[in-house]
Amino acid sequence: MYELRKIGFLPVLIILVTFISTNQWSAVPIGNTTTSWVVCFFAIGCILWNKSRYFRPYNSRDYRIVGFYFMWMIICVLRGCFAAEDYWDWKQLVMGILALSLPVAVYVFSIPDILQTTLRWWLKIALPAFVLFYWFIPRDVFQYYLGPVLLLGCFLPILTKKWKIILLFFLVLMMTDFGARSQLLKAIVVVLVGAVYLFNKYFPVLSVRLLNFALPLCFMVPIVLLTLGITNVFNPFDSFASGKDQYETRVSDSGENENIADDTRTFIYEEVISSAAQNRYIWLGRTPARGNDTKAFEKREAELKTPKNERHENEVCHLNVFTWIGLIGLILYSLIYLRSSYLAINQSNSIWMKLLGVFIAFRWAFGWIEDFNRFDISNITLWMIIAMGLSHEYRKMSNDEFEKHILNIFNFKYKFKRSRYRYIDWL
Repeated sequence: MYELRKIGFLPVLIILVTFISTNQWSAVPIGNTTTSWVVCFFAIGCILWNKSRYFRPYNSRDYRIVGFYFMWMIICVLRGCFAAEDYWDWKQLVMGILALSLPVAVYVFSIPDILQTTLRWWLKIALPAFVLFYWFIPRDVFQYYLGPVLLLGCFLPILTKKWKIILLFFLVLMMTDFGARSQLLKAIVVVLVGAVYLFNKYFPVLSVRLLNFALPLCFMVPIVLLTLGITNVFNPFDSFASGKDQYETRVSDSGENENIADDTRTFIYEEVISSAAQNRYIWLGRTPARGNDTKAFEKREAELKTPKNERHENEVCHLNVFTWIGLIGLILYSLIYLRSSYLAINQSNSIWMKLLGVFIAFRWAFGWIEDFNRFDISNITLWMIIAMGLSHEYRKMSNDEFEKHILNIFNFKYKFKRSRYRYIDWL
């Protein structure tokens, strides 16, 4: 219990967030909206408490973009307080604040011992508890509970046989639903990270060159495709869907037929962009209290009896950020990814950090396709990885030091020791 008290029971709060992360889809949700908000705000408060106590980075300049992002976010939240007109707007404002607050995680999970302790407790309690949740949630939302598996699964090649089997089991479990395209792709990429590590052992020079090429590729391709789509030159979603007869139609958990090649994104882009243009909030955003105008979900909004015909959040991560805090906020948000990925690839001593840098770039690119903006364990895990990229301590680790650090996550007898974070700047 000492190590928990040392960091304000942060691992306990992260475990509680894990338990409520699938409430939206669970047949037996835990608590209600209010209790979920309380847990999430307590988690944010605990992160801020740990930041004030332990966060003394040597590379403080690398975190400036995070500070600029939060300054702009706070301005947009204050604007949202004036824009909110009814119960639904205020409810959406709170949900937007939680979603946009996720980058706060970079301040504490950049500290190796805090991240290590948090993941260790998650493995102790939350992972075994999945046996209970398995029976109450659909297969296509396993990723929203098993977020840390998508981080720890990257290190399969160096784990003990026992943990290789356990983590590989959960990764395969996430691959069993071919209709859950997001979950399937993320699990495949995690396995590929381990495969690239093995490739690096035999072709180190070639693999480093490929990693350096991956960073601009992941950041440039979405921008090019987005530009082509907006100008009606080329729509990648429609092009993929045009061959949908080649793909098998499957039956969802609800019993409905679904096709894995269906284009479910073009209309979202059209609604989000046209709403921003018509209402003139392209640069500043509509605030977290509001959403984009919608026709596709008009019937659903009517059933919810919302006074405005708006959809507060979509399945596409970056489009939500754009709607809430505008193009200015989206640029700042993206620069956090870019800075973390660049540092991890170009200024780290271990191959593992370089691989995680590419994974961060991939997740930014994937954010243009699908990634829910919610304060849940899946997104917290993503920001743990981004925190590692920004962390000077992680980047200065050698391969041996990094691997020892990862293996200690699975050592349940290892204790949090380094209270000196409060007093020493790392030189």
